[in-house]
Amino acid sequence: MELPDGYRLEESGHGVRVLKRPGGYALAAFGGGVNPENIRRVAEADRAYLKAQELEGSFALGGDPESAYMFERDVREARERYLLALAAAYRE
Repeated sequence: MELPDGYRLEESGHGVRVLKRPGGYALAAFGGGVNPENIRRVAEADRAYLKAQELEGSFALGGDPESAYMFERDVREARERYLLALAAAYRE
């Protein structure tokens, strides 16, 4: 399975796989029956969420209120996509 750069899936025993962010932070644990494509989607959604947070931190503070709101909304939407991907992975 091809994961975004830096993300990795580690076997943790008893058929449990742990998805980790590039810095080693454990993001989610999956059983052996979870579709690898769904795990990839979770990693991609998390990567988009982290990027949105980074952009918000870089540009929202010194920007105008409209820009700050836009970046805040982007973070919220990216977080929602991550949570939906995670829910889909656990549901299937």
